Amino acid sequence: MKSNLTEGKFLIYSTFAVLLLMAIHIFQPQIYDIYNPKNYVGFHTLLESFSISISAAIMLYGLKQFGVTRSSRMLLMVITFFLVGTLDLLHTLSFKSMPYFITESSIAKATWFWISARFFQALFIFLILLIPERKLTRDYRAAAIILGYIIIGSIAFIVIQYENNLPLLVVEGKGTTYLKNGIEYVVSIIQFGSLLLTLYQYHVEKSEEKLAMALAIVFLLLTELVFTIYQSVFDLDNFTGHIFKALGFFFILKSFYFAPEKDKSAQNEQGTHKLLNELPGFIFIAVKKGNDFIVTVIEGDLLHQLGLNQEVLVKRPLTEIFLPKSGTLNDYCHLAFRLQESLRFEMDFMEKTLLISIKPTLEDGQYETIIGTVIDMTGVHHFPIPNKNEKLDTRNVQKVVM
Repeated sequence: MKSNLTEGKFLIYSTFAVLLLMAIHIFQPQIYDIYNPKNYVGFHTLLESFSISISAAIMLYGLKQFGVTRSSRMLLMVITFFLVGTLDLLHTLSFKSMPYFITESSIAKATWFWISARFFQALFIFLILLIPERKLTRDYRAAAIILGYIIIGSIAFIVIQYENNLPLLVVEGKGTTYLKNGIEYVVSIIQFGSLLLTLYQYHVEKSEEKLAMALAIVFLLLTELVFTIYQSVFDLDNFTGHIFKALGFFFILKSFYFAPEKDKSAQNEQGTHKLLNELPGFIFIAVKKGNDFIVTVIEGDLLHQLGLNQEVLVKRPLTEIFLPKSGTLNDYCHLAFRLQESLRFEMDFMEKTLLISIKPTLEDGQYETIIGTVIDMTGVHHFPIPNKNEKLDTRNVQKVVM
């Protein structure tokens, strides 16, 4: 797929965003001739609904893709946009002049929900960009959603229950307080760090995904700066800030959801995962550590037939898996490396006869690794298998060069 966002477009869009912000301030008196604050609540709801919908889309995408990739970043993305989307929803429902929501809608409630959402948004996006990618061994999606509910519930309870006791963030008609501006500046600093990190990653990877994220952060950074200067929650600056936020979320959606490279990679990985799970036998990869070979990958339908748990087997030595003939399999792995040839042999395991093929290789040019395939050959034929207490006789091994 042809890239739609280039470095040139990134510079044009970023420059246009800054110039647009400057033009709005320069021509603010003229714009106020056509700007009607009475329409603000309706437009505010539309703009926030756009951002909330994007948060929901990214969260659902992350939930689905985590089942395939088990990516630590994908899990953090789920938590991030669940928090941000829900807090933005509470901000919208609590906005001044909106209908009664648990308590009377007010500037104080809406602003505290806003500032909470922006803080989590900036911090967690920075963490998503910063932490190294890691494949998790367990499914933590339910735990992530529960954690999100706990955080949101705690914030909602404090804001709604103690609204009148919380410090003021905005004085209507006079503007934002030092506390709110301080929080917005901290969020801006985090976002600026995210921008630098994203641009560096784009320099390394040259991916449209990173460029789209960098452009999103530019708009969100300008949003935070705008929200330190408005005088009223209904004025033009506040309205401009929400437009910039919606544009920022559009480019976040483009980065996380519509990145062609990510979609193609996810589809390929999902297809490979499905193929491996439906494999009539199973495959395994084991890396040599000491005198043992430790399983790093093991997948296939035969595992379920044998009653073996894939997650339990990973990171365990082969000598602990294929009992009571584990010594034989371990010996064959060592023999494959001594001969530097692929080997094929049969092994009795759990009342089944398994045909095992192994191939020696060097992972990253230094780690002795065995790649193996296992097929159920019960009732077909047998190759002689040596006693594990006897010296392994290579004449009893059918060697196959793969």
